[in-house]
Amino acid sequence: MRAVVIHEYGGPEVLKLEERPEPQARDTEILVEVHATSVNPVDTKVRQNSSAQRTLPLILGFDVSGVVVRCGSRVTQWKPGDEVFATPNLFRNGANAEYVAIDARSAARKPANVDHATAASLPLVSQTAWEALHLRARIQPGQTILVQAGAGGVGHITVQLARLHGCRVITTAGRAESMAFCRDVLHADEVIDYRAEDVVKRVHALTAGHGVPVVIDTVGGDTFLQSLDCAALNGQIVTILGSNTGDRGRGLLYRNVTVHYEFVGVPTAHEIEPDRPGNILTSIANLVDGGLLRPHVSHRFALEDVADGHRQVETGRTVGKVAIIVRR
Repeated sequence: MRAVVIHEYGGPEVLKLEERPEPQARDTEILVEVHATSVNPVDTKVRQNSSAQRTLPLILGFDVSGVVVRCGSRVTQWKPGDEVFATPNLFRNGANAEYVAIDARSAARKPANVDHATAASLPLVSQTAWEALHLRARIQPGQTILVQAGAGGVGHITVQLARLHGCRVITTAGRAESMAFCRDVLHADEVIDYRAEDVVKRVHALTAGHGVPVVIDTVGGDTFLQSLDCAALNGQIVTILGSNTGDRGRGLLYRNVTVHYEFVGVPTAHEIEPDRPGNILTSIANLVDGGLLRPHVSHRFALEDVADGHRQVETGRTVGKVAIIVRR
C-alpha cells in the first residue's frame, strides 16, 4: 500500500511517500480502507520531536474516515462495506496510508450527510472537545465558558458543543478572518481580539468581575497562564497540552481552581473504557447529521502532499481543519 512514513524526526521534509506492507488487524480490530485523514497539531509535534517516544519508521495521521474491508475474529459490530470514522491509536501507525488497522470499539458509523474529508476532520478534535467539556469540566447549562482559540481545530468544535449544551461562550481569536468565523459561523456570544485587548481584563469585564467557571485551553504556554487568571473561584481549567502551573499553585489553591489535563489518546492506548471513543463519535455523528454541529475544513491536500498539510498547520493560521484526501 502507499503510505507516508517518517524514518527520522525533523521538518515536513522527513515525510516520505513509499510502499509499505498492509497492516494486519488484530482480533478486536478492523482493517479500514482510508478515504481521508487529517493533520492535527499532534502530528507535527510527533514528527519533529524525538522525545515523543514512538518507534520509527512511523506512519502518522490520527483521524480516519473510510470503509471496513476486513474484521478481526472477535468483531461483531462491523462488516465489510461499512463506512466508519475513528481516531487510530496515537501510539501505533496512523492513517496517512491506504489502509489502517483500528480498534473496532473505537469506531463509529460515518456521518451520512458529509463527505469523507469532512468526517475525517472530526474524530480527534471532537472527542477532545467532548471529553474536556463533559468528562473533565462537567459543564452545566447556563454557565459562561471561555474557549481559547475558538477558530482552531479543537476550538471550533468546543464552541459549538458548549453552545449546544446551553452555555454562554466567550472565545479568543487574533485575526479578522478568525474573529468573523467565531462570530458569524460559530455564533460565539463574545469574541475577544487577543492581539488588541487584555484578555483577562475583558473576561472579568464580561463576568461582572468574577471570571469564568470553566476555561478550555487549546494553546498552552502563556495562554495557559492567562487562563489561570480568567478562572473564577471554584473554577475549572482544562488544557489539552502539557502545560505547567509553575509557581502559581498556591494562588490556585486559595481560589479552589482545578486544573484538568485532557489527552484523548489515553483510553485506546491503555484499553481503558474501549467503547468510549465509539460512543462519543456516535453522538457526534448524530449531531452532524442533524445539522447541529458543523465541522469546518479550510484546506485539502492529497496524500502525497501531506508535508504541505503539516506546513499549513504549523503556520498557526488555520481556521478549522486540514484534510488529507487518500482516495478520490
